Amino acid sequence: MFKYYVALGLSIVTEIIGTISLKLSKEFTQVSWTLLSIVVFLIMLYSLSYAMRVVPLSVAYGLWSGAGTVLTAALDVTMFHVSFSIGEILGLVLIVVGIVSLNWSGEAEEEIDYESLQVEDRMNIKD
Repeated sequence: MFKYYVALGLSIVTEIIGTISLKLSKEFTQVSWTLLSIVVFLIMLYSLSYAMRVVPLSVAYGLWSGAGTVLTAALDVTMFHVSFSIGEILGLVLIVVGIVSLNWSGEAEEEIDYESLQVEDRMNIKD
């Protein structure tokens, strides 16, 4: 199960790198930043799809999109000196609250061994 959450973490990191490099590509006029964004977005898609083999969809997508949004916003402030209004900060806080609540609600599902279920499905094993 751990390797699937590592893949999910990789998809979050590569999404952030891809998004920042997309901004730096200046509408695809900077070739190196454009190529970097394409490569890391492909890595992001693969690792996210790999994580979703076992991690429940709501948890995987919630963590990926929420963490990506919050961390990208934080980098926007530090790298590009963007300032946020109180409403934008409140929105980001609500995203974090949503991520936490999704993970708490998914704790009961962690008792299920999704990895073995995937193997049984591929081998057409029936009880």
